[in-house]
Amino acid sequence: MPSLSRVALVTGASQGIGRVVAGQLAATGYTVAAAARSMHLLRELSAHTGALPIELDVTDAHAVADAVVRVEAELGPIDLLVNNAGLAGHGGATWTHQPADWWRVFEVNVLGRFLCCRAVVPGMVSRRSGRIVNLSSGAALFPIEADFDAAINSAYLASKAAVIRFTEALAAETQQAGVTVIAMSPGTVKTGMSTEAFADVWDDPDFWSPPELAADLIEFIGSGALDELSGRYIRAAVDDWRTLADHVPEITEHDLYSMRLRTAPDGTGR
Repeated sequence: MPSLSRVALVTGASQGIGRVVAGQLAATGYTVAAAARSMHLLRELSAHTGALPIELDVTDAHAVADAVVRVEAELGPIDLLVNNAGLAGHGGATWTHQPADWWRVFEVNVLGRFLCCRAVVPGMVSRRSGRIVNLSSGAALFPIEADFDAAINSAYLASKAAVIRFTEALAAETQQAGVTVIAMSPGTVKTGMSTEAFADVWDDPDFWSPPELAADLIEFIGSGALDELSGRYIRAAVDDWRTLADHVPEITEHDLYSMRLRTAPDGTGR
């Protein structure tokens, strides 16, 4: 019988940020479906949290649709979708990458989010209720210097920027239907994906953001506290997100927490 508690679907839940998020949501009253490709890790998570393990490749449209049908049949309508599954790819100059390897990063980071939203949003729209969190990254926006470390590759940077714009578009499309869609950066979290890019600071405890901070923000979004900021991009480790709802008029007036081109007074780009 489906649970009467709120239902959350978390992708990329077998390890790293997703595992922490799934565990925290389960601990705070959600009925959680934890999806990833590593079924043995999901079973371990399920044993500790009670989460429903779902083996899933988010780039497979049929598998995603089937997974959502299963979750809603066994647990109930999905109230919160956390699109966390991600791929960093490998460093090196862009022109040295094989096209399929470069594009695979986009498939997981962007297509995967689209497919999960495509499967979940119709039910949310019909119920006029639901929240979606699309994990992006600070890599989408930070300046790239001439001596930029190529360990963070162009596919990752571009895909994470695409997530922010995809989120804003979907939020605009669903704003009249009671659905909230927010993009977020979890901060720089020490996970397997971070190994190559941040090897030089791996042992520096002050460099890293705890994954629990990202889980806290996702739980906060799930509560509805930031519904008025649907379409915005929020950083778990930087922004004072617990007070953002108090500043909605200012945020809206100045179009803050969004990806925009800023130009100089004379019209030249900057």
